[in-house]
Amino acid sequence: MRTTPLDTARPAHTVRRLGVAVAALAGCVAASTAVGAGSAAANPPLPHDSFGSVSSVAAVSGGLRMSGWATDPDALKSNLRVTGLVDGREVAKAITVTSVANSAVTNKYQTGPTPGFRLTIPVPSGRHTVCVAALNVGWGRSTVLKCVPTPLGTTLSSSQVAAQSPRGSISRASANGSSIHLTGWATDPDYVSRPSVVVLYVDGRSKVTAATRSYPAPRPTAAGASSAFDILTPVSVGAHLGCIWVVNVGLGSNQFLGCKSLDTRGSAGTGTVTTPALNTKVVAEAKKHIGQPYVWGATGPNKFDCSGLVLYSYRMFGFTTPRISEDQYTGARLIPASRAVPGDLVFTHDAQGDVYHVGIYTGPGMSVAAIDPSQGVDMQRIWDPSSTTYGSFTHT
Repeated sequence: MRTTPLDTARPAHTVRRLGVAVAALAGCVAASTAVGAGSAAANPPLPHDSFGSVSSVAAVSGGLRMSGWATDPDALKSNLRVTGLVDGREVAKAITVTSVANSAVTNKYQTGPTPGFRLTIPVPSGRHTVCVAALNVGWGRSTVLKCVPTPLGTTLSSSQVAAQSPRGSISRASANGSSIHLTGWATDPDYVSRPSVVVLYVDGRSKVTAATRSYPAPRPTAAGASSAFDILTPVSVGAHLGCIWVVNVGLGSNQFLGCKSLDTRGSAGTGTVTTPALNTKVVAEAKKHIGQPYVWGATGPNKFDCSGLVLYSYRMFGFTTPRISEDQYTGARLIPASRAVPGDLVFTHDAQGDVYHVGIYTGPGMSVAAIDPSQGVDMQRIWDPSSTTYGSFTHT
C-alpha cells in the first residue's frame, strides 16, 4: 500500500506479463518504472561505452552500406573500429575504421577530425538481421548503433521483433543470513558475442546493474561466450524477491528473465503441516467480511484494503502483523505452495519483485481478499502462479 498513482485500467496479470511494473489492484499496489523497452536508441550507452549514430542505410550489390559516425569516451581523439553483424555475429569482411570528416560531431563531442564511417556489409540472400556496431576501447562495451531486417524495407511482425530480444535464464538462486545470490546467463541475438547488461531488482527496486562475463563451453543453447552473470548482494533479514531484467541492444526490447523468492532465514520445512488453530480462526474471520467495501488505507472493522484485512483478521486473535503488504511479505516465512494451509498468505508481485497484493489462502487456487473498489472483500482466484508467492506467520 503506497500513495503513488495507480493504473486501474488493466488487470494485474496483463500488466505483469507486459513487463510494466504498474499494477492494477488499487490500494495494494505501487506504480514504478521497469527497465524500459524499445530499440537500441531507447537504451543509451553507459558512461564508458562507445557511441555514435547511423545516418543512412542503402542496399548495394551483395549487401548493405551503412554510413554514420562513432567514437568512444575513453579515446575521443582516436579513430574507432566499426563492424557489421549479420544475424548477431561479426562479419570478417565487414570492418572499417572511422575516417570521414564530420565537423558537427567533432565540435559537439570533441572527437578527432574524422569520426565518420562508411561500411559495406555482405549479406546473404534471404531474410536476415543486419546491424552495425562501434567497437569499444578501454572500459565499457561495444554499442550497436542500428539494426535493420533484410531484404531492406522488410517490416517485421511483433513476434519477429520479440524474437530479437535478449534470451537467458536464472540458473540458481540462494540466500544466506545477509545476502541473496543469483546466477544465470543472458545473450542478445543481435550481438551474440557482446556482454549483456543485466539489472537485478530486489523487492521492486533496482539493486545491481552488471555486465555478463565469460561463460566457458559447454553453454546453454543460444548463450554467447560472454553471457554469464553472478550477482551477490546484501539484503535485510527476511523474505525478498529478486528479479532479473536484460537490457536490449538492437531490435527487440528489454527482457524479463523471472523472479525468485528467497528467505534469508532459511528454507521451509519438509514435514507434514497441520493447520494451526490461529489460521483456522483467521480464515473464518476474514470470510465474515465478504461483501464489505474495499477502501484504500482501511483496516476494518467494516471496510478494508488488502493488507488491512490481513492485519484485522490476525489482530482479532492477538497476533499483530505488519501494516502493508510489502512488510507482511518480508515478515512472513516463505513456503512453497505445497505447504500452504488455510490462513497462510498469498502475495502477488510484479516483474520487478514489488509485492502489491495479499490475500488469505483458503485452499488450492483460492483466497479471501479485499480485492479492489469494484469487488470489495470476496473470494479471489489465484490466477497466475508465476507472480504468486506463499508465506506463513505460523509455520515453515
